[in-house]
Amino acid sequence: MGGIGKTTLVKEIARKVKDKLFDSVVIATVTQTIDIEKIQNRIAELLDLKFEEHSTDVKALRLRERLKKEKRVLVVLDDIWGKVDLEEVGIPLGDEHRGCKLLLTSRFLNELEAWDLFKKKAGDCVECCDLKPIAKKVVEKCAGLPIAIATVAGALRNKRLFEWKNAL
Repeated sequence: MGGIGKTTLVKEIARKVKDKLFDSVVIATVTQTIDIEKIQNRIAELLDLKFEEHSTDVKALRLRERLKKEKRVLVVLDDIWGKVDLEEVGIPLGDEHRGCKLLLTSRFLNELEAWDLFKKKAGDCVECCDLKPIAKKVVEKCAGLPIAIATVAGALRNKRLFEWKNAL
């Protein structure tokens, strides 16, 4: 559900923890249309990192190196609608940098929004009479989370009926 204050809340949390828990806090808005380069540029800007390269792969490498130099850093990715490849962005994962923490915000979609997103990602085949009841159950299990809906729908796209049933 949009408009319930997730962005405001996460900005307030970031402001409060900056001096006590983190040396740096960076916030990048992801939005429905994921633009890796835009996310990279925003994080770099907040870290005073200047990119001379145009390749997102090279930017990811430089960004990862820069984030690893921060002893304690909080990276906030706000308004995520779909799968974001953190390695592609340049965010260190797991043991690569234990001082880098990640905070994500996402929307919860209502039933109609969830179904519309699912159809968009899985294809119009979900409207056929054999598949629709199963597809509706799959959407329900995704609990309104856009990331889950997009991932599952993409995985089930062009699959046969028995594969859809197995997904439940």
